[in-house]
Amino acid sequence: MMRSGRALAGAAGLVAALTLFSRVFGLLRKLSQSWALSDSAIATAYDTANTVPNVLFEVAAGGALAGAVIPILSRFVTRGDKRLVGQTASALATWIMSVGTGVAVVVALLAGPLTALLLPQADPATQHLAALLLRVFAVQVPLYGLSVVATGVLHSHDRFFWPALSPLLSSLSVTAMFLLYATRVPAFADPGELTGADVALLAWGTTLGVVLFSLPQLAVAGRYVRLRPTFTFPSGVGRETLRLGAAGLGALAAQQIAIIAIMLSANHSGDSGTYAAFNYAYAIFMVPYAVLAVPIATVTFPRISAAMGDQLQRLVAQSTRLVLAMGIVCAALLIVLARPAKIVLEVGRDIAGLDAAMRSMAVGLIGFSLLYHGVRVLYARGEARRVILANSVGWGAVVVCLAIMHAAGMGGRTGTLTGIGIAMSVGLTVGGVAVLAMIRASLGPQALAGIARSLLLAPVVALAGAGAWALVEWVLAGSSSIPAALGAACAGGVVIIGASAAALYATDRQALASLTR
Repeated sequence: MMRSGRALAGAAGLVAALTLFSRVFGLLRKLSQSWALSDSAIATAYDTANTVPNVLFEVAAGGALAGAVIPILSRFVTRGDKRLVGQTASALATWIMSVGTGVAVVVALLAGPLTALLLPQADPATQHLAALLLRVFAVQVPLYGLSVVATGVLHSHDRFFWPALSPLLSSLSVTAMFLLYATRVPAFADPGELTGADVALLAWGTTLGVVLFSLPQLAVAGRYVRLRPTFTFPSGVGRETLRLGAAGLGALAAQQIAIIAIMLSANHSGDSGTYAAFNYAYAIFMVPYAVLAVPIATVTFPRISAAMGDQLQRLVAQSTRLVLAMGIVCAALLIVLARPAKIVLEVGRDIAGLDAAMRSMAVGLIGFSLLYHGVRVLYARGEARRVILANSVGWGAVVVCLAIMHAAGMGGRTGTLTGIGIAMSVGLTVGGVAVLAMIRASLGPQALAGIARSLLLAPVVALAGAGAWALVEWVLAGSSSIPAALGAACAGGVVIIGASAAALYATDRQALASLTR
């Protein structure tokens, strides 16, 4: 049965706390990668190969699962129909294992041509290393699928602990792998110098992280549903899964095309470490978004899936206002804290363009947060076409902006990273506006009631950001030490979050109070 009232606020707090904890360890993972690989050719080969399973999984089945699991299972859970919950989850898991295994085999067989395509400017040794890594990383595809099914089962039962904690387990494993690797291989070693044991450590150590991310969630999900091999859905559920799955596939296709376009842009227009630098910047990009915006969207999604009528409009309006407000705060945090984040991430080795990348992509956090929340509202309404349209508009705009940047002569490390960041900011902002329009068209203007209140937060956050910027520069005072950077980040973050919380309470305490009703 769906939780309500203070239980929802407690769940949001739990998700936020665990997500923050997991993100801290995620940053430690990136720090360990920076220490072990920096922005070397090996780092580019590693990041390029590690991106492929994520993209292919999302295209093959990830979007379908993300869009179908929670809305369908939440309705069955609300009705107390354990048989339908179990049969639906079992069919999803069986299909994803079948599809995911097939995709993994194809990726392993075509690893060489794929890495040559994605690393057009790399030397043969870098391409060969990427291919070796990719053959092992292909195993991750079905594991990611199982994790999405397990997460859907747990979220539909209002169980948020393990989905929020599992990334921490993965990060611990991969961090240990990088630290061990760093004792064996210099950061800027030539890819051709790696031994078979070195490559195996990178490949299987990373894949172990995906195992620890996926299987614990699956084990816990087994407490709530009985999973068994079957390709058969309950009557009518298969068709609904296909419909929502098609929406997920259509929505994710544009995003994955944009990710590939970003990878190709970095590997083609920048130097050998540009894509690695982008991934370091993107890791910081995800931290404020995951801690501030995602918990609200995550814990309200099951309730939105089960709500109807005026209650649905009210819940969507309140949660959308909060997500928009958090997106604004996230953007300010990334702009102000880009310099101290760069100092920490590069661990004593300069990674050129890292701060420029973070600042240029910061505004995109607003649209990114709205897209994350908005498409889930549309999924809950069964609005397949609008889901596809909203995501395609946003991520398609990113690709169009990248094409414009290329035509304008984008090149060099910093220029390429800045161009990619601007493309993300413009495209995701367009996507955020588009998804708000889709929500209004689906649910009526009341579903966006009071949205201007969240926009009133922007000038307050801007003023707080200016003060935080001055404070950060004063704390750093020309220093590039990690302790000074951490102190500056804490000081600047407190100013922005404190001022924003006070302004949000003053302008929209109704939305905040909705989490405790």
